Amino acid sequence: MEFTESSMVARTAEPVAVEVDGELVMLDIESGNYMGLSPVGTRIWELLEEPRSLAALTEALGSEYDVSPDVCRRETVAFLQQLAENGLVRVD
Repeated sequence: MEFTESSMVARTAEPVAVEVDGELVMLDIESGNYMGLSPVGTRIWELLEEPRSLAALTEALGSEYDVSPDVCRRETVAFLQQLAENGLVRVD
């Protein structure tokens, strides 16, 4: 999957989610897939409550966390690819 700065990312499902020891654990009932999210992953999920471009998402994360823009983009894209592979987000 190719990501550009203008790629729009949106949630495709509202999985069952519960917080366990400071991490969000999500279960997609339809597929049976589950994912545990770190605090940063949880924040990305929260930011995706409304569809966002990759640029807007990485800008928001960069303002909240002490991370270089390149590392922020690379790590965010890797995480979004995992979400997409599990059917939890779509990228347009």
